[in-house]
Amino acid sequence: MPFTEEQMKQVFDTNIIDFAVSHGFEVEKGDRNTVHVKHSGGLYLFRHGRGYYQFSGEKSGNIIQFAQEYLGAADFKSAVEMILGCRAYEQTGHYVEPVEKKPRGELVLPPKDKDFNRTIAYLTRTRGIDSEIVYAMINQNKVYQAVTQKNGYTFRNCAFVGYDGEGKPRYCALRSPSSDRKFRQDMENSDKTYGFCMEGRSGRVYEFEAPIDAMSHATLCKLYGIDWREDHRVAEGCLSDKALSRYLKSHPEIREIVFCYDNDMEGKDANGQPRNHGQVQAEQSAEAFAKAGYKVFIQTPQTKDFNEDLLTFREMSARSRDGPERAGAEEREAAYP
Repeated sequence: MPFTEEQMKQVFDTNIIDFAVSHGFEVEKGDRNTVHVKHSGGLYLFRHGRGYYQFSGEKSGNIIQFAQEYLGAADFKSAVEMILGCRAYEQTGHYVEPVEKKPRGELVLPPKDKDFNRTIAYLTRTRGIDSEIVYAMINQNKVYQAVTQKNGYTFRNCAFVGYDGEGKPRYCALRSPSSDRKFRQDMENSDKTYGFCMEGRSGRVYEFEAPIDAMSHATLCKLYGIDWREDHRVAEGCLSDKALSRYLKSHPEIREIVFCYDNDMEGKDANGQPRNHGQVQAEQSAEAFAKAGYKVFIQTPQTKDFNEDLLTFREMSARSRDGPERAGAEEREAAYP
């Protein structure tokens, strides 16, 4: 054990809310027991300062696990060193004062790394996305490898960028290029109404929660012999349809919407009751846009999301002696008309 008992006491006496705020996280009112971390996808910190809970992933942990999951600490030792670099706080209830919403400032994209090798490997090998699609997004400056420095640490993350009609970046989401890390965060001043978009030529748009799911769906289409460039794809970066609403305003040719939200089969609400968050949102959005005159459909992933569908399909294809052209053709046609 490289740390003394006194040092470990200091670590666990550090209030996780103050620790998160000191590292750039924004918190807002949650409920009587928690505060909500903005731009986090359902991350809540307990007001007593001793831990967190992530609703979308149904995961909880202490401050050391928080440093590893959300601040890129490579291991236990790095996490403890990071926490010890901050001052210790008393373990008391944490009151979050109401904050007047400030006008959104200018989005500054994080610097590009000298190469994108880690991001490309993560998207193509770990996530199974077709390399043609990954390079197409890189060439459009919608995907790149970002490198940032913070508190003496260097972080390399996948950056997914959304632009306005004039080609100005308005949204940027960062995600760790590793299946072992759960770090994900929006850059300050990001506007989620400008989502990650894959522009097409048809009158149909597919709507997703995450950029990786949008690119995974495009890959599945390519594997099925469908031109992935034909249809539009929009990723919100959360459970919403605001980016879709904005995209439709600039693409009046689109009259058909396919909602492709996650299939949260094991999801729960704040009270612990079962709730399939993605499919609830799909039904609500489909109803709203149908009333607006659009032809709407819901395409539910067979697994949790379309990236998991893609990885499952690739695994099945690898096991099949006939290859992806013939493996499970009837199931594919039924699931992806």
